[in-house]
Amino acid sequence: MYALVNSVYIDFMKRTSYLIILLCFVIAFSSCNLVKNKKNTQEAFDNETTLTVTTTEKESATEKTLPLLNETPEFEPLKTEVDNICNNYGATAVQAAVIKGGKLYCTYEFGTAQKEPLKAVIPDTKFRIASLSKLVTDIVFMRLCEEGLADLNGDISTYLGFTVRNPHYPEKIITPAMLMSHMSSIIDSSQFLNSRLNGSDTAIETLLSSNSSYSYSEPGANYSYSNFSVALIGCICEKITNESFEKLADKYVFTPLDIDAGYTASDLKNPELLAALYGSGGYTIEQQMAESFHSQLGQTHHLVQGNLTISAKDYINIAAVLCNDGLSADGIRLLKKSSTDKILNDSVGFGHVKNSYVIENKTLCTHTGSNFGMFSAFAIDPETGNGVVVLTSGASGTKNNSANIYDICLDVIQKLFPVA
Repeated sequence: MYALVNSVYIDFMKRTSYLIILLCFVIAFSSCNLVKNKKNTQEAFDNETTLTVTTTEKESATEKTLPLLNETPEFEPLKTEVDNICNNYGATAVQAAVIKGGKLYCTYEFGTAQKEPLKAVIPDTKFRIASLSKLVTDIVFMRLCEEGLADLNGDISTYLGFTVRNPHYPEKIITPAMLMSHMSSIIDSSQFLNSRLNGSDTAIETLLSSNSSYSYSEPGANYSYSNFSVALIGCICEKITNESFEKLADKYVFTPLDIDAGYTASDLKNPELLAALYGSGGYTIEQQMAESFHSQLGQTHHLVQGNLTISAKDYINIAAVLCNDGLSADGIRLLKKSSTDKILNDSVGFGHVKNSYVIENKTLCTHTGSNFGMFSAFAIDPETGNGVVVLTSGASGTKNNSANIYDICLDVIQKLFPVA
């Protein structure tokens, strides 16, 4: 009897030992995976070079998406007020988009995208947005900096392949940061403007070898708005990557956000959504579709400073990076926080104005654009994540205000801007 009990006991202890060993193995394996996952998550956070955020971040961003104000009863009286503003300025078309807390909150549409045949403005209507295009240029270049391919404080001569100096300051280098902040002393000469009209036929080396392309200011000393300086960023991006800027913008911005946008109308996936531009120097849909440029890589000084065609809601999705530490409005990472900090930095600014004349007691980041009879503007509060972008066509283009924003754009921004 004793032997039987002893045998059962020994057998039980063996089985228990095996179970304990198996349990220890499972715990050890799980701990290794936990450490590995934690390490991978930290590395992903430190690097921040992927085009999209982690699944967790995406889910979090989706959960925080706000219900659109358009879908509530409160929107109708607000829409009527904005309609009255548009009518007061004789606008043919107006499109706006609003973010609140860094998320899409509201879209607004007014008027006609095309008069004949009649085509109403809808949320997906595409407008040529003029100088608001420069924000995408900033984002693409900063991505190249993040990947170690470029340096904000490097000598642009290194990237362009020839020496670039202001003849009045031959020892002073000109940097990409100076170009992007409009402090390079490179100006919009008549030769540059004529070259743009002719499809960038004149080589940038020829343009930059002319004294007329430079002011008498020392590089880095004074602000002077310059389309040519930002256009050169596009050339530098092409030189660095050996890819066209259009492809780079698609790679780093449009594809990750699933956005239909382009630097020529013919690049749009849905060109039927294109809006004609009415007003002084208007631009028909046919003219936009026929526009074509053929420049060698590194010579594209006609696109990045003002040719982007996009809808307001897609643009505000991009512009949200200025208040979301590099994330778009729908939660896709486009930049590191350190990069957006540089874009907004007072000492650089990248041409985006610190403006305290739009909303009382707030300093906003603003930018404006105009061309072919259209006027555009955005105003974003990096602190609260609230902001508005407005695209217009065929409206009065006066700027009789302290904010230095086209009156119609300012009035619409002030009416739609989330105050809470």
